[in-house]
Amino acid sequence: MSIKPTMNQTQVFEVSAVTKLSLVLCGALLFAGCANNNIVKLEPSVKQLQDLNDYDRDGVIEARDKCDNTVLGAIIDNYGCGAQSTHIVPLKVDIKFAHDSYILPNSAFPKIQQVAEILSQEQDLKVLIEGHTSKIGSAEHNQILSENRAKAVESVLVKDYKISPERVSSIGYSYERLADTRDTEKAHETNRRIVAELSKTVSEDEMRWTIYTVDQVQ
Repeated sequence: MSIKPTMNQTQVFEVSAVTKLSLVLCGALLFAGCANNNIVKLEPSVKQLQDLNDYDRDGVIEARDKCDNTVLGAIIDNYGCGAQSTHIVPLKVDIKFAHDSYILPNSAFPKIQQVAEILSQEQDLKVLIEGHTSKIGSAEHNQILSENRAKAVESVLVKDYKISPERVSSIGYSYERLADTRDTEKAHETNRRIVAELSKTVSEDEMRWTIYTVDQVQ
């Protein structure tokens, strides 16, 4: 005995079949859409070959820095090298002597050493040592005394500091060039002297302007 499906059962079967077909088609379309998308692949991290540190804190990385230990706050170029300016520093040597003596006092030797250091650094420089006296006694006696005072300094430069004799000379002026013309003990003490003048070229780092920079009055 066969049972025939009713109309309602046939409609339900047809709807169910359509639903399944729709689901299959949607799934296929969804899969196809995903398959067309580009897949992003993460690249491995790049190994840093250059030193990006700034050890002297001048604003230039180590990989490009050609001048180490730059002065903090100095003006620098793209390679971390500071700019320098030069100026002349005068050095005036003034050595005082006891009355009627050309023996160098202990205070004279640090000053003579300064002269020797400059002469050693600046090989093209020469120095003239001037001997002077106070206006006590005869001109002839003071002339010899002033010459001996200048020669005493010259001897230390040549013998102790090995400065070439061709670069050091001395002269005595007796009391012809008094620093103080008064007839007082203080004036006489001032006039018993050695004079030598040198100039030294000094290089200094040029610094960046900051809010703490003090304007120099011209």
